[in-house]
Amino acid sequence: MKPFRNAYEAIKRLLASIFKKGEPEPEVKPEVKPEEKKAETQETSAVKEPVKDPGREAAVEAVKQAVNKEQGSKAAQAAREQSNQSTKPQNKNQNKNKGQNKVQNKPEQAKAENKPETKQAEAKPAQKSNKPKVKAPDADYVSKSDQAAYDEEVKRRLERAAKREREEKRAEQRAARREMEAQNSVGGKKVVDPVTGEEVPLGTIPPEAVYLKKYSRIPTTSDAVLTAINSIVRHPDMSKNIVILGRNGFGTVKVGEDFARSFFAMGLVSSDKIAKVKAKQLNKMPNLDKLNGLKGGCLIIENAGLVQPQKLVEVIKNSDATVNDYVVILTGEIDSLAAFFEDNPEIVDQFIYLIDIHKIAERGMIALAKGYVKEKGFTADKAVYEKLKGSLASMEAGNIDRFVEFLDNAMKRCENREKMDGITGKNEILPQDI
Repeated sequence: MKPFRNAYEAIKRLLASIFKKGEPEPEVKPEVKPEEKKAETQETSAVKEPVKDPGREAAVEAVKQAVNKEQGSKAAQAAREQSNQSTKPQNKNQNKNKGQNKVQNKPEQAKAENKPETKQAEAKPAQKSNKPKVKAPDADYVSKSDQAAYDEEVKRRLERAAKREREEKRAEQRAARREMEAQNSVGGKKVVDPVTGEEVPLGTIPPEAVYLKKYSRIPTTSDAVLTAINSIVRHPDMSKNIVILGRNGFGTVKVGEDFARSFFAMGLVSSDKIAKVKAKQLNKMPNLDKLNGLKGGCLIIENAGLVQPQKLVEVIKNSDATVNDYVVILTGEIDSLAAFFEDNPEIVDQFIYLIDIHKIAERGMIALAKGYVKEKGFTADKAVYEKLKGSLASMEAGNIDRFVEFLDNAMKRCENREKMDGITGKNEILPQDI
């Protein structure tokens, strides 16, 4: 027998014993009036009230506690069964296969069967969780107001990026206009002629000096190049010897070669021969007989600050118009050449023109690249030069030699690509060639 039934039977027995003890024997009573009946009832209830017994009260209290405990255990069991049923999937097939559960838990199953659509609807959001959401990536659910704020922020950022791009483009256009205006008005700019010391128009690059045009776009170098070449044109009988200052290996020799080629293209020298020799090699020469074949050309001396003064004096005498008639171009670092001329003032008068190329920054290098690409007969768009700016980060600032070598390799890749594609003579450099 179950504990609850035991408690129930115990209560029945206890109540029976109580009421049996205080109840009088039945007897037939005559009819009485309502007033008398009411008074009798009150008197009877007072008589029937049992006398309190401490032992019996303790038994009753124990029975009550047992009943409460049994009811609490049954309530907990019912809660666990309801919780288990709520975690199980609710669908038609499972409900049909659980006949025994229906018999035991009809009220709970009835409630579950009355709401199948609600539970299916609650399960749908979990099925859609794998679909992409056009919302903030760090939120599972975003309200309409939050989504609108997110979209607005994305829109603002795109607008700012577009604005920056427009401003950069306008800045480039302004720089191009200033450069064009400077080129158009360059004839009105005054400079000091290195030969006479008088103020003269700066002028422009002569059409024949195609190899020097790329330097006319470099702000820190263009004036010196223009001054030198135009002064040489105005004074063809004067010495054409040039000093090119810059860091060793950063392109001073390249600039010297471009001057030598331009001299021949302009008819300032009679030969296109160009000889290059390092200062240490020149110092070891017992005589200058090897330079006899250079007549009418140009001699470029690298690291000229290391040349022995007496040896340089011999070279200057050998280059005279009455001997071999060639132009001497000294290249080297500023400090070494400055110290050399300070210690040998008698040589200074033989070198009138000075070109300083050690201050070329990124903008000047890109201007140099544009001129060099055009000089070689190629074309390139803005994307190519933007990629070139990134390549400059891996090079030393102002290193013309390395930069020109880099451009030469890009042109070779362009030629090979167009050859494989069956294109002839287009010479259009693309970003993938860089």
